[in-house]
Amino acid sequence: MTLPPNKTDWKILSTDDGFERYNALRAFIRGLTNDNAVADDVLQETLLRTSKSAQYSELDNPLAYMITVAKSVLYDHQRKKLPLSVDWQSEELEAANDSPEKSYHNAQKLAFIETVLSDMTPLRREVFILRRVDGLSRDEIANTLNLSVEAVKKHLTRAMVELTLKLEASGWVEKNH
Repeated sequence: MTLPPNKTDWKILSTDDGFERYNALRAFIRGLTNDNAVADDVLQETLLRTSKSAQYSELDNPLAYMITVAKSVLYDHQRKKLPLSVDWQSEELEAANDSPEKSYHNAQKLAFIETVLSDMTPLRREVFILRRVDGLSRDEIANTLNLSVEAVKKHLTRAMVELTLKLEASGWVEKNH
């Protein structure tokens, strides 16, 4: 196992427990994405961010901390792939110029997305639609739904990861390598 190059004391990962923690973290990340390249990038970035944490050696449960960091890293990765909101008017103009095959393909993809959204909890689906379709800010969503901003972020992260993974698994979008 290659340890991240920095001045932080990484002896904690070189122990048997540390090696098990590393493998558990890697397995967790690979469970979140089907793309091995993304999983490797998330793992590396997680280790890098964790290495910068001054209190790492003081943690009661370092694996839980690393998993939290990994979720954040994956969220950042997914956020870069998705637009902030959808401009339905320009989408309609583009759709008017599409061939019948492309229109059919887009209708099928939209139906699939609607199915994925319908499988989400009502609150998660509403948060996702308010953010990604209506373009509301996280603060506006929190105020509208009487939630904390952190709860809004949690629902958005989980909705985006679920939607992206299901689209990739079904072949509707290409996996980023």
